[in-house]
Amino acid sequence: MESYPGQSSDFQISFDLKQIEFQSVLDLTIAINKNQPESGLYLILEDYLLEKLGIGHFSLYFKDDEWKNSFSYGKVLQNTESISVLNALVQVSILSEISSDLADSNAHLHHVIPFFFDRELRGVILTGKPENFSFPYDVEAISLLQTLVSLMVMAIENQKLLAYRIKQEAFRKEIEIARQVQRMLFPKTLPDVDGLKIYTTYMPHLDVSGDYYDYIQLGENQFALCVADVSGKGMSAALLMSNFQACLRTMMMEKKELGEAIKLVNTLLCINSNQERFITSFLAVFDKKNKTIRYVNSGHNPPCIIYSDGHLVQLTQGSTILGIFPELPKLTIGELPCEEEILFVAYTDGLTEVEGEDENEYGVERLEEYFIENRTEKLAVMHQRFLNRLAGFTGEKGFNDDITLLTARLRP
Repeated sequence: MESYPGQSSDFQISFDLKQIEFQSVLDLTIAINKNQPESGLYLILEDYLLEKLGIGHFSLYFKDDEWKNSFSYGKVLQNTESISVLNALVQVSILSEISSDLADSNAHLHHVIPFFFDRELRGVILTGKPENFSFPYDVEAISLLQTLVSLMVMAIENQKLLAYRIKQEAFRKEIEIARQVQRMLFPKTLPDVDGLKIYTTYMPHLDVSGDYYDYIQLGENQFALCVADVSGKGMSAALLMSNFQACLRTMMMEKKELGEAIKLVNTLLCINSNQERFITSFLAVFDKKNKTIRYVNSGHNPPCIIYSDGHLVQLTQGSTILGIFPELPKLTIGELPCEEEILFVAYTDGLTEVEGEDENEYGVERLEEYFIENRTEKLAVMHQRFLNRLAGFTGEKGFNDDITLLTARLRP
């Protein structure tokens, strides 16, 4: 067989590169299996580039929303903030030599290498020319570099995906715990007897809601009703809601005067939430013996009382939201007689602020008109018809917030 000059040396070069490729891929694979951090993978890459391939200058750029230099050594691209330069570099789809105009200001650089992940261009590699090697070695060395970087990028992407899945699983567990916390907060049963019937609709928009309602029996002739809305979502909102319920129930069971009870609840919320979160709430005490309703509205959507003749009264007296101001300003306690059958309606803002397809809100006026017109219906029927009407109003937009509706029919 006829031989050509340099054939043997070229063969030896290819053989050496195959050994280097085998060993480098093995080392990277071992590091990946050991879940080596990103910085550790870069150190392995740097060792092979410098010691085995003689590449003295190297820069690796990723592009997500903007360019990011993930790893460099030696001289790096000057004016790296110049997006136009980097954008021009990644227009190439194959291994290319640095263009002459760019090479003039970056003489240490020799090749631009685009790299892909899942057939999508993810970034660019800039390298200097390997030192003390012939051109064939140069080409094959750069090809090996593509292999190493592709493997490393795949590993980094997989690490990010694993970290994301771990984070998502932790978040899912947090949400499940928050849901369990919330389930324990709501009353398990509500009165449904002659003289007092209570019915609720609770529809969280997400897995964990900021809405809260409660029924607290205070004795043979007294009970309390509460509807509240906690700012925020997730575990923090669920924990603040739990804190609010514990404080509220303790104050009410100790037969604290209504104004004193809400002041103490507010103080504890300010301490426990560092005045960073707040709660709107409505709390009322119904006294069947004295035929009165005493209440305090803390920045909540005003509930209403509808009398048998259709007359409606909004329950607006109270103060501001809880958990922000150490001293509640201008606190007043509302009081109404309850000498005849009444319908009590309380809700959260998810009902009135829901938007129709014309982007107008449903509003308080529509809500109150509905309950005046349907005040004699059974509570369950009343709720379902109202939800049907609300769904018709929103159309395809649907509900975009938590929904809580509590009604009570009281005969003194």
